[in-house]
Amino acid sequence: MSQRTSLITGATDGIGLELARLLQTRGERPLLLGRKSLEELALGEHSAVFDADHYCEADLSREDCAESVTAFLERQGIASLDLVVLNAATGWVGPPGGLPGDGIERLVQVNVSSQVALTHALLPRLEAARGQLVFVGSIAAGLPAPEFAVYAATKAALEGFARSLREELRGRVQVQLVRPGATRTGMHAKSGLKREVIDWERFPPAESVARSLLKAVQAGSETLTVGAGNRMLFAAGRYLSTPLDWAMRKKQS
Repeated sequence: MSQRTSLITGATDGIGLELARLLQTRGERPLLLGRKSLEELALGEHSAVFDADHYCEADLSREDCAESVTAFLERQGIASLDLVVLNAATGWVGPPGGLPGDGIERLVQVNVSSQVALTHALLPRLEAARGQLVFVGSIAAGLPAPEFAVYAATKAALEGFARSLREELRGRVQVQLVRPGATRTGMHAKSGLKREVIDWERFPPAESVARSLLKAVQAGSETLTVGAGNRMLFAAGRYLSTPLDWAMRKKQS
């Protein structure tokens, strides 16, 4: 049996990195995408995960990202993809109106526009393998998210795209959406979240979340929120929005 070909974005940190390590422990060698240079990664503790044949330096905030990824796949002679996990994302925390215009554009570009562009670019290879396309969403898409408003909006937009795309590609490519809850990664510090506001060290580690995500992918779940507590919270946000909004106002008052 030939080894399947997988591709993971946002693979240099957090959930993406742990997914890469999990697949490698199972004998796979996934193709990995990230913003860091290979030289920079070679100096880090996870240097064994990355090499020139399997790593593509690609910045999703750039409009030419999809072209860079396509060129990499062509150089490597990759004609089909069995699994694509679009995991990369960026965030920002702050008061309403505090995010400058170029910051909004960056969040939309990384979290939405690049996902759409990469999907279009990778579809021929996914269709060739009748593969799986996995979008990593967020429970923030279904909740009121004070000070995370733009991030939550981008994740809601991604969900809308995934839902429509699933029907468009049914029978050709399996489209899945997995929502991890809050996870202990470097994204919180990068987005400006202060630990005295939310201590992200108490969140589940990226490794355990990556394991749950991989199980959902292997089970073929069309849409799955990781964790019982997260499923209840997301359902409350979707179906009990009025009392949940009221509860959040009481908490902040």
